[in-house]
Amino acid sequence: MLKKIPVNSAYGLDGVSFFVANLQAAFGPFVAVYLTGEHWTQGEIGVALSIGSITAMVSQVPAGALVDALRNKRLVAEFSVIAIILSCLVMALMPQRLPVAIAEVLHGLASCTLNPAISALTLAVVATWIARNPDRATGALGVRFGRNASFAAIGNAVSAGLMGAVGYWSSARATFFLGAVMAAPGLFALRMIEPSEPPVDESASALAEGETPQQARGVSLLKLLREPGLFAFALCVIFFHLSNAAMLPLAAGQITKDAGRSAELVIAACILGPQLLGALVSPWIGRWAETIGRRPVMLVTFAALPVRGVLLSLTSDPWLVMPIQMLDGLSSASFGVMFPLVTADLTRRSGHFNLCMGVLGLAMGLGASFSTTLAGLVADSSLRDAFLLLAAAGGICVLLVALLMGETSRTSA
Repeated sequence: MLKKIPVNSAYGLDGVSFFVANLQAAFGPFVAVYLTGEHWTQGEIGVALSIGSITAMVSQVPAGALVDALRNKRLVAEFSVIAIILSCLVMALMPQRLPVAIAEVLHGLASCTLNPAISALTLAVVATWIARNPDRATGALGVRFGRNASFAAIGNAVSAGLMGAVGYWSSARATFFLGAVMAAPGLFALRMIEPSEPPVDESASALAEGETPQQARGVSLLKLLREPGLFAFALCVIFFHLSNAAMLPLAAGQITKDAGRSAELVIAACILGPQLLGALVSPWIGRWAETIGRRPVMLVTFAALPVRGVLLSLTSDPWLVMPIQMLDGLSSASFGVMFPLVTADLTRRSGHFNLCMGVLGLAMGLGASFSTTLAGLVADSSLRDAFLLLAAAGGICVLLVALLMGETSRTSA
């Protein structure tokens, strides 16, 4: 891929994908650990986390529309990174109710604009290169999104390991300082990405359909919402996260009971192993998506979800859970590549790429929220039934891909 797009832009996208993962990791489970140490009750921690989750869900669609409307996507990404760094610092310096709530809101709002802006920058860079090199365009977009997902997975693994080590050897508060410091290079990486014209929404449309920017602008938002593929893919996104979101938390709870002092080691392996596997397979998934199509790749890789759920329902042995959890590296890596790639396919006519990302982000949030709630209620009576419920949701996701999702790749279109 470095040979296909300008080297500065390629390395810039690599760096942004890597360092943005640090920002997201800082606001993961470390928040609960930190606030527990600050003598917050579990109820208060739950309310604080809910503020961030609700803010993110409510803001997905408006944030996508905002990023679509703004011409300078790089500036949007820079402001988003700065906002999340500030939220890390507020969380570390002022662990009181109101500042923590403000930090969660700030993080939720910024995360809704950051990832769509990075995907939009990727589309702009690739579209500009294709416009200059039409004879070498085949597979460029899928390969680039695969590379983004690979660096994001590596960033998640590295940041989780470093923050866990800092939290263990220093303090939970230090993890937020570390997150802010590690995210700062992301601003320099953004500056490495060369300005690309035409804007991403217009280039994506013109790239696939031969439309002029003026024609792309004339397509109504209503046409996007009526896109049949959008509804089908949104359903797939909901059931993917309905299946996936609660699997590791349920397994972690069981591991904590059965593994004793080894629990933290096993859980760390269950997180880091899939991330490293995802880093390895993401570029290949991007290439396969461009050569054999999106739908076949999703059918094979998403099938890891129901298989993983069934296997977890059959054993609670911590040392068996670890290899089973590696299946998450395959399915999650595939989703990380397919999410922006299929979104770009669906919006080639309307050009509303970021708005579509917002709609699908809302679907993602709904699926994840229902996953943890439903699985938790069922697990109170039977952990095995909870895993089977999640496996069934994964099976429905695969069926939706098989029965409702058409092939969206530019080649078939």
